[in-house]
Amino acid sequence: MFLMRLPKNKIINCKGFSLLELIVSISIISITSSFVIPYSLTWLRTEKVNAYTRELSEFFRLIRLEARRWGSSCFIYTNSFDYESIRDDKKYMGFVVNCKYTSTPNDSSKKNVGRIQELVPALNNSFFQVVNNNFQVTPNGRISASKPIVVVIGSKYHKTRPKILNCITINIPTGQIKKGKFNTNSWLLDNMPVSQLSSNAILTPERCEF
Repeated sequence: MFLMRLPKNKIINCKGFSLLELIVSISIISITSSFVIPYSLTWLRTEKVNAYTRELSEFFRLIRLEARRWGSSCFIYTNSFDYESIRDDKKYMGFVVNCKYTSTPNDSSKKNVGRIQELVPALNNSFFQVVNNNFQVTPNGRISASKPIVVVIGSKYHKTRPKILNCITINIPTGQIKKGKFNTNSWLLDNMPVSQLSSNAILTPERCEF
């Protein structure tokens, strides 16, 4: 076995980072983080709004299927929650759904059928929803309401970033469900309730751009 010997006068020079190099490296990391972290936060907030929008749109579709399955009427009511009033236990639902063998909403003699209420998407404090009307799904899956349904969903941080406003519309009486972007935010408050039923005239399908 041969070992390589270094000349006695050969000096191995092993240097670490100089102070200047460390300062430059830290500066580069800091500058990069100042761009990446805000972008990441914006992406996360946007994704929470988009995820809830997708879940809610699918849930409305399931209600129509449930009404047809049981041959019952399903009554959908909006739950109201104040700004930052949701605890982190996923027990706060934006809607109450009662499916019964009756066309009368408050008929207490009829029991609920199915388990659709267990599938209502959960709320949290990072976004809000505004609904313009409660409504009924008939046994054949059609929508009974005084006007088309509009749900606007936005981020709690809508005054800074992201300024995203999603919307879901449900046509009457066909029940066609569409997702889009709500085209105005001038009516929003600084501290929007997590969930509310609103009669604001601005909540119309025409403002939901697909």
